[in-house]
Amino acid sequence: MEQVLMGWVSCGDKYLAKYNNLLSTLGYSSMRSVQPALTGFAIAETPRRLWAINMLEFLLETQRPDRPLVFWAFSNGGCWVFEQLLPLLQYDSRYQPIKDALAGLIFDSAPCYMTPGTGSQALTAGLAFPLKQLLQALFLMIWVPINLVLDIPKRFWRRMVEETLAVPRLYLYSTDDHLCHAGELEALLETKRSQGLDITVKKWDHSAHCAHLRSHPKEYVAALQAFLAKVSKS
Repeated sequence: MEQVLMGWVSCGDKYLAKYNNLLSTLGYSSMRSVQPALTGFAIAETPRRLWAINMLEFLLETQRPDRPLVFWAFSNGGCWVFEQLLPLLQYDSRYQPIKDALAGLIFDSAPCYMTPGTGSQALTAGLAFPLKQLLQALFLMIWVPINLVLDIPKRFWRRMVEETLAVPRLYLYSTDDHLCHAGELEALLETKRSQGLDITVKKWDHSAHCAHLRSHPKEYVAALQAFLAKVSKS
């Protein structure tokens, strides 16, 4: 089984590599991908769509037809790639082998119902004062007015609500995540259940955004192992 990891915005490769190393110890092969922040936050969808196409083309070249795939989306950085994968998998027959091989989905701290505040925090994560405050101000000045017209966050969320890929999925999240609002996510999960989808949830009361493995390693690994064992048999 091959795991395809799609990292969060501004994710350093060394941080995502920890998940590859974990999967290796569990006996799974994996690959990782992190799109640049400017691609993730681009007003037009084209850069994200090209990123998704390149990922699928790489998988077509390297993936064994008999090996199941699991897509991992970390935060909205990963979910924005997932969003662009959806129409390609659904309507482009070239990628039918990838769709046929898809065995499961994992969402870590995702998807996030984005607001101007959470968007600016995600874009500037890891930056220090004064650069952090400067970029947040620029983001609010430029990106927010445009989105009042284009309605990008609501469009993204609508796609997350409407997608119905018929594979099991695991959602890993926490109550106090300041970027991934638990209430909005749980409303989405109820919709997924009503759509007849196979949903597994692991929720923590206290755990930072995209830091559940670090905060709760034993529980995280146990949930992961149980889910991967389940989808490998399906």
